[in-house]
Amino acid sequence: MSSTSETSMEGDILTIDQAAAYLTISKATLYTWRTRRVGFGPRAVKVGGCLRYRRSDLDAWVAEHLETIDDVAAMAQQRAGDGVSLSRASGPRRAG
Repeated sequence: MSSTSETSMEGDILTIDQAAAYLTISKATLYTWRTRRVGFGPRAVKVGGCLRYRRSDLDAWVAEHLETIDDVAAMAQQRAGDGVSLSRASGPRRAG
């Protein structure tokens, strides 16, 4: 195997630190998704007892979780229907 292909392969398999940085989330979030929200986070593989992520699996996971315009509109309608102000929270009004 040439050094170019070795470098390419190494860049495709990421440690948990690299995967977290790639997704711009904390490493703790990846661990939480893996243990408390089983099946939610990106697919991982254990290599020598250590978690590794394929860059292609991270990209696929991001693509699966893209919000559509319809999703955003539905969230806005739901918030408006709940009577929730999107500006600032206010407490009960005081009389006089």
